Amino acid sequence: GATLNTTPGHTSGRREINWDAVPDSFQYADLPGNFFNPVGPGSVMALQRGFRYSDNVKVRISSNNFSFLEPTNSNQFSAFSGSKTFSAISNNLWNVEFEVPGQSTMAAVKGFGAVFSDVDNSESASIEFFSGNESLGIYKVPSRTTGSHSFLGVYFPNRKITSVRIQQGNVVIANGVKDISEGGLQDLVVMDDFLYDEPQAF
Repeated sequence: GATLNTTPGHTSGRREINWDAVPDSFQYADLPGNFFNPVGPGSVMALQRGFRYSDNVKVRISSNNFSFLEPTNSNQFSAFSGSKTFSAISNNLWNVEFEVPGQSTMAAVKGFGAVFSDVDNSESASIEFFSGNESLGIYKVPSRTTGSHSFLGVYFPNRKITSVRIQQGNVVIANGVKDISEGGLQDLVVMDDFLYDEPQAF
């Protein structure tokens, strides 16, 4: 496969986000929208991956599958790589944008994919791809068959993906909200790895 880039300054290859690089303190504090693309003096190059979301979206990581919000979550979710999972906790529909790694310059990719944990209903999770204001389509995440994980990735060889909109379950995970597998009314979903090709300025 394509080379995994870990520093800025590339024109090919790919990027990957997993959440094990995030300090445990962010289990109980919101992760900044530019955590994986800090810019400016003193920024950690290994975190400059050209991936960001709005600071209005509150997101957390967890090493216990968000059981601190609802104990039964520990039975529902699992990490795909490492030990930490990721979730938006303010909205189950949220956007990702791309930047040139290490810069605040808007960028685009041709492909993007993500690992989802515990998709029970094939209508409860999706990714919509955008080129500017134009939607390139909404793609549903397949429900899990064996194990906890589902993957959705789409590649557009002749288009530029400037942002994606992720639907992560029917509702956000929250204190006291149970998954349908635990007698609840909603399909709760968390996430792990994100993969995309090297963001390029446009």
